[in-house]
Amino acid sequence: MQGLPFRGNDESENSTNQGNFLELLKFIASNNEEIRNVVLGNAPENLKLTSPDIQRDIINAAAFETTKAIILDMGDDLFSILVDECRDVSVKDFGCVIERFLGLVHVRDTSATSLLKGIKSLFSNYGLSIASLRGQGYDGASNMRGEFHGLKSLILKENSCAYYIHCFAHQLQLTLVAVAKKHLNVCSFFNTITRLCNVIRGSCKRRDMLREKQMEKVMEGLSQGVIETRQGLNQEMTLKRPEDTRWGYHFGTLINLLHLFSSVIEVLEFVGENGNDDSQRTEAIDLIDIMLRFEFLFVYLKFYRKKDQNIVNAMHLVKVSKCNLQQVRDDGWESLLKQVIKFCGENNVSEIDMQDTFIVRGRSRHRSEDMKNLHNYRVELFYSVIDM
Repeated sequence: MQGLPFRGNDESENSTNQGNFLELLKFIASNNEEIRNVVLGNAPENLKLTSPDIQRDIINAAAFETTKAIILDMGDDLFSILVDECRDVSVKDFGCVIERFLGLVHVRDTSATSLLKGIKSLFSNYGLSIASLRGQGYDGASNMRGEFHGLKSLILKENSCAYYIHCFAHQLQLTLVAVAKKHLNVCSFFNTITRLCNVIRGSCKRRDMLREKQMEKVMEGLSQGVIETRQGLNQEMTLKRPEDTRWGYHFGTLINLLHLFSSVIEVLEFVGENGNDDSQRTEAIDLIDIMLRFEFLFVYLKFYRKKDQNIVNAMHLVKVSKCNLQQVRDDGWESLLKQVIKFCGENNVSEIDMQDTFIVRGRSRHRSEDMKNLHNYRVELFYSVIDM
């Protein structure tokens, strides 16, 4: 039920941890005299039914009974297949879909023909027919959705009713990332986040340091009464490595960074002063310089406020989503600016004068456009990203 492994790394008599199966068996035996005396005590050495082969047989028997129940439950109904699919962030299915995991199939390569052979082999094992197939769901790789030689096309040649649908979760994730990175400042922001994760996650010592510093801040906040205490709060956090096919990873990293910001800066300062080589120290110093700019925090807090959409909302609530975006565009500027200014004050980041001339980084002053900071942040960043 919990998906735990049966086998242990060391199942010998002298092992202090023989694995879940044997340890659970010993625990039951210690509380059940019949099992202790009959099953383990009186049985000959070769009949205790605890060998690795017997454990594999038990696992296979459980898998057989599980898949048999799935097939019996399905009966003669029509079905669809999902191969290497991705759930959307809401972890919800559409309508009354019943989704079951049927099995893993080893293939020699990922060509469409090899994948088709693997699917047919799985179908054959469980008495399923391609004629009953009504849907195919894969990602957008050419070997899956290719118009002439993709897995989709090969199955459609055998069953024209097996309609192909691109995995919506993959589509939504990739679209969000692609659109976001179309904006130069936003693309630069996410590149910085990736660099930050590489620096922090690239060393066990840095991860431990971040954990210790965050623990110190939590303990200090608790002692001063500025942090609430209840179940689920103040959990240990880390920076997830962003992945383009999982927008939730980007969003999760931004959420955690909000709480870890000052601790992350302290870790970077330590690396900048005590790094093992010049490249490490230079990278840490560059990241500190970027992260303590008003521009970085403005983009950061803007994206932190935008929760990720799940595919159900994206498909059925398009008009509502557009109205909500328009409301944010019309009324969200002032509240965002106040939030950024407050965050800057809490983290000793210099606030900028919105009426000063904006200097474009990477250009000389005489080539800069005559544009105020207010115009840059409100029009070029705030409005521009929402409009995209």
